[in-house]
Amino acid sequence: MKCGRWSRAERIARIVVVGGLVAGGLLAYVRKLAASEEPPALYGLGLVIAALNVLMILLLAVGMRLSRAEDARWRPASILATAGAVAASLAFYGIEPEFGASLIVAMIALWVLVSQLPLIWGFAAGAVTIGAAAGIGRLFRDEGADLGVLVAAMGITLGAIASRQGMAAQEAARRAEAANAVLAERSHLAREIHDILAHSLSAQVVHLEGARLLLSRDGDRVQALDRVERARNLARSGLEETRRALATLRGEIPQPTEVIAELAEEFHASTGRSCDVHVTGEPRDLPPQAGLTVVRTAQEALTNIRKHAPGARAHVTLRYLGDKVELEVTDTGGTEPVVELDGGGYGLVGMRERAELIDGTLVTGPDGKGFRVSLRVPV
Repeated sequence: MKCGRWSRAERIARIVVVGGLVAGGLLAYVRKLAASEEPPALYGLGLVIAALNVLMILLLAVGMRLSRAEDARWRPASILATAGAVAASLAFYGIEPEFGASLIVAMIALWVLVSQLPLIWGFAAGAVTIGAAAGIGRLFRDEGADLGVLVAAMGITLGAIASRQGMAAQEAARRAEAANAVLAERSHLAREIHDILAHSLSAQVVHLEGARLLLSRDGDRVQALDRVERARNLARSGLEETRRALATLRGEIPQPTEVIAELAEEFHASTGRSCDVHVTGEPRDLPPQAGLTVVRTAQEALTNIRKHAPGARAHVTLRYLGDKVELEVTDTGGTEPVVELDGGGYGLVGMRERAELIDGTLVTGPDGKGFRVSLRVPV
């Protein structure tokens, strides 16, 4: 059982409340003795009053403490203790109807009890308590049932039920939020893994396949070695990209100008084709998510050019504007038809998701003989 520790203020308040209730019980006993013409006859009743006073306080304290336990196995014990506190308080109320402290304990215990029960059982517990209070009032009070007590018990029941339903709704909302956070993190990791693998492994496969064909046909071993060296370089860049992705997950986001320059060099090294980079405006530090979106979009666009536009040259433009950053990646078209990417592979989906997450926009489509990817993100 794990219960929160009582703070100093809570301990003082508990001592005051318990002491007040005990003193009230003793006062009720003394009043009974003083009002009776035969005090010795009430000694037994006084002991009953004192016992009920102590019992209801102990049951309430135990029930409230167990209700705070994180282990659900203690919930039945808490329900039984608080139900016992309600019963002892009502019995005390029947013996001494004018002693209001017993009703205070009854209302507190009723709140704790109803807040732990299912909806139907909570209503039932409240109805039984109201009925018992009404019956006790009619039997032991000259004025009959106390309407204020009945209204208070009804209000306590409804308030406890509303509180329980509200907490249940909040808990459901917290669980849904946690589930959405997990899904968002999984999507984020999926995009990172895809971007790394698509960027490095696809080019490695091309070069290694070319080397395999050259070697299998007794081709130029120099060309085969060149292919293998390019694949090795791509593997190294893939490892570097993996380190960069891990740094990104730790919140260490490099600035787009540096990374895009590296991506252009990697594109040239892997394809032998040029990749021009043009930066306009005053470069400045970007928010982590904005910088990561720009970098990943440029990376994916260059990967698509390498895969789907053989022989094409690439051009990257990065514009730093007042309240936004624009990235544009175009190609000149390859020796084979450009594969239409819009609505296609996961790479484009990932680019769009990244843009939408930070209220950016992504536009893709044919650009003359080539293809164009345009990203705009607010900063």
